[in-house]
Amino acid sequence: MIVYEFARAAAIDGWWLWAAVVAGIIAIVGLCLFYYRRDAAELPRPVRWTLMGLRLVAVLSLVFLFFDLVRRTERSVTRPSEVVVMVDTSQSMSLPAGDQSDAASRTQAAVELLDRSELLDTFDQDHRTSVYALGGAGGPRLISTTTPPSADEESSDTPDGQAGRSDGSPGDEGSSATSPFSLFGLFCLAIFAIASALALITGATASLRPAKLETEDQNRASQSVAGNETIGWMLWVAAITMIAGIISLGSVYAVRTDQSFLSVLGISDSGISGSDDGSEDPSTDSTEPGAGSPADDTDEPSLQAPEATAIDWETQLAASDPQSPIGDALRSILVDHDATTLAGVVLITDGQNNGPTPLSSARALARRDEVSLYPVGLGSSQPPTNVRVVDLEAPRRVYPGDKFVVASVLQATGKSPVEVDVELIDALDDGGEDTDSGNPSAVTGNDGEEVSTTLPGGQVLESQRVRLEPDASLTDVRFEIEPQTVGRRRLAVRIVAPADDHNRVDDMQSARYEVVARKLKVLAIAGGPTRDYRFVRNLLFRDESVQLDVWLQTGQLGMSQDADGLLTTFPETAEELFEYDAIVMFDPDWSAIGTASLDLIDRFLTQQAGGLVLVGGPVYHPKITTNRGDARTNQIRGFFPVNLATRGPLLGGGRQGGRSAWPLQFTSEAASAEFLWIADTPQESFDLWQDVGSVYDFVGVKSAKPGAKVYAYFSDPTTEISGSLPIFLASQFYGAGRVYFQGSGEMWRLRAAGDQYFDNYYTKLIRWVSEGRLLRDSNRGVLLVDATRAMVGQTVTLRAVLVDAQYQPLSEPFVTAKLLSPDGRFRDLRLTPSNDSPRGGTYTGNFVATKSGSYEIQLTVGDALDQEVLRQSVQVRLPTSELERPRRADDELMQLAMATRGKYFPVNEGETPSMVAAKLTSEIAPQPQVTVLAGTPDRLFGERRNAVLMWLIASVLTFEWITRRLHRLA
Repeated sequence: MIVYEFARAAAIDGWWLWAAVVAGIIAIVGLCLFYYRRDAAELPRPVRWTLMGLRLVAVLSLVFLFFDLVRRTERSVTRPSEVVVMVDTSQSMSLPAGDQSDAASRTQAAVELLDRSELLDTFDQDHRTSVYALGGAGGPRLISTTTPPSADEESSDTPDGQAGRSDGSPGDEGSSATSPFSLFGLFCLAIFAIASALALITGATASLRPAKLETEDQNRASQSVAGNETIGWMLWVAAITMIAGIISLGSVYAVRTDQSFLSVLGISDSGISGSDDGSEDPSTDSTEPGAGSPADDTDEPSLQAPEATAIDWETQLAASDPQSPIGDALRSILVDHDATTLAGVVLITDGQNNGPTPLSSARALARRDEVSLYPVGLGSSQPPTNVRVVDLEAPRRVYPGDKFVVASVLQATGKSPVEVDVELIDALDDGGEDTDSGNPSAVTGNDGEEVSTTLPGGQVLESQRVRLEPDASLTDVRFEIEPQTVGRRRLAVRIVAPADDHNRVDDMQSARYEVVARKLKVLAIAGGPTRDYRFVRNLLFRDESVQLDVWLQTGQLGMSQDADGLLTTFPETAEELFEYDAIVMFDPDWSAIGTASLDLIDRFLTQQAGGLVLVGGPVYHPKITTNRGDARTNQIRGFFPVNLATRGPLLGGGRQGGRSAWPLQFTSEAASAEFLWIADTPQESFDLWQDVGSVYDFVGVKSAKPGAKVYAYFSDPTTEISGSLPIFLASQFYGAGRVYFQGSGEMWRLRAAGDQYFDNYYTKLIRWVSEGRLLRDSNRGVLLVDATRAMVGQTVTLRAVLVDAQYQPLSEPFVTAKLLSPDGRFRDLRLTPSNDSPRGGTYTGNFVATKSGSYEIQLTVGDALDQEVLRQSVQVRLPTSELERPRRADDELMQLAMATRGKYFPVNEGETPSMVAAKLTSEIAPQPQVTVLAGTPDRLFGERRNAVLMWLIASVLTFEWITRRLHRLA
């Protein structure tokens, strides 16, 4: 939009200034009238009027110049309306969306609403739509953003100095046609020329006529007076037409800055590029459509719209986050988005907020910013009567006569407490599936499949009577078993459910375990008699299920040690080394281990699926990196799951002799690492780690290697380098084996709370790293998982090391495993060759645990005549914070909507995604914001305005001077 304004008028502030300006103008005009009436009193009336008018026009032109008329191009910018759609991705969204046991999960309902309804498409027409996933600790995660088609449209987006004429100003018809104001100006100037010429001719004729008689002189005098008056009227007409012509032509010339003066007169069609001021109009460089313009060049790649990328909503909205920080996510969205254009926030959730910020805080912020919230409630507001086994914990490997604990977690919902019998069932593992259509105890699960609620051939070992509260609180039930027979077995915890139990599929959970007779063979190597080494040596020597050999590198011949075998050198042959299941090294002297021995360690890990524990120390560990060019050094560093620091302790390469103990800062990976569960429950375990698990020192580490898992950091903030704390606990797959790294040998400090905690840590750790060896019941390969226990939403990584019929590394481009999920469904898992295995035969893959329960992975190897099935199982559960309140929080979501002038949309039985989408889109009205941006004054217009004013002033003063001279005035 083009705006004309007087710049000086805007600068005059205060009534007294305006009064002074108006008074000065009146005084000047008054003086002009006074003096001209006096000087021209004897002249004919039209001459007096002409002289006074000419002088007044000159004065008013100066006043006009003083007030400084400018032209600006104001740009109207429209910011589009915004709608934010937030989807809860916490693990509680994996629960059913309705009352029925076979109902789709809440995540699936959210995917249906976004992907298979018109919700986002309808929003995109009027709003900039942003979809976020909430639930992670890092705040809302942006999934997609779309912009409405009208967002790029701006009114009067014309550059200054080239403004179009849409304001009704002279020349508004466009630059291609001569303006009627120009024609009128030319007409006036033509009349001016004619009137001036007539006046001159008439005056000249009267002055040349000779005088004869006295009477004739009297008549001639009267005729002269009449002639002077006639000339005066001619001059008056000439003055008026001159002024009108100059103003009319000058206005068009000043306004049409894209035309030269000749073009304004209609004489030339050339633009301003041919004008006398030499200015250049960029608008004339544009090419007309159809004349080879870029718009017609369909081969121009930059003009092709990018292809839209389809969004995998099921992956993006997977219920993987351990908590529901709805309050924090809402505050983050309200802070990051402009409230003036935010038409509403759609929150798709079950309403269970367990983050640090309460909903009341986010509600108050939305109310202050006047942003309406529109919660969409998923789940059941009144859960039916149901009892379920939430989780089952059992060791994967035990020894005959060793008692072990089976722990289960139960949960009930309904209207009143219920007492149930909980049974522990034990049976041989025949390798069959959970489903058994011929079993009379089988019940119908999801998709009509039958799911067994007992174990074939199972025996009830123990039963307990348990009271379950109906508020979805969790109840722990523990059993104790003392196995006697060797072999693979299977156990289950089953609830004898009441008659009105709504879902019998979740009344039982099972787990596999193995009773092994052979002892675990461990080789312990130490560069010196450290405390951890001595305590671990004593622990393993007393354990009847372990055969321990030790090599104390600083030991003397004949020294007595508590071990089954004493070594003085590293095992020299593969046969000797491959008898062990795990090697535990406490700050070893690597210079005493030759190159051939390093190759044996490499084969022990990659081919034999052995386990390796590396405990750092202050004596020999820093020497690993002293000779960087040594091939042995590179091979030793390759065993570690971390990149070792190349600097000494004084330069940030570790700490030795620290004065303060710091607790370990555990990562999310630690929650599923069973070897860190040193107490009865994970929570008690990590509480103990915080109380007595502090350490003083650590060895220098730069970063974790790709594919490695970090379990804990050294928490002293002064040791942070490049934004990361030093890694203290980490692991990685190395071929078919596992390698575990520990930053210092200070785990003996756990004994301050009790010897059993230290013993539990190292016993579980050594059995965990040697798991590949113990599972190697096939000569064709081994199947491993990075975690046997996981949370819903966690990614579980698989690793298979396979050989062909000639026992050479398998060279297939991929292998396919079967994944059996807790709901009885099978799906294929594609395992591809691993890049970190130079010898080949190693395949990796992963899957996301989307439901709680037991997952089983089956990989068939060999041909049809010699098939073997490799198996692994993963137990998956929801975190306690997500399980305690599975009910949809209608009251909280209703308050959230009402307090912000929004509306709550509970999704109940029978409502389709299209119905919910139609309600939402009709409720949220667009809220665009229009901002007017004032442009800078048009320089070219100002120059032409001044030129026209000078032309007008010079013309009227010249005309006045000639008129005064003709009438003999001073």
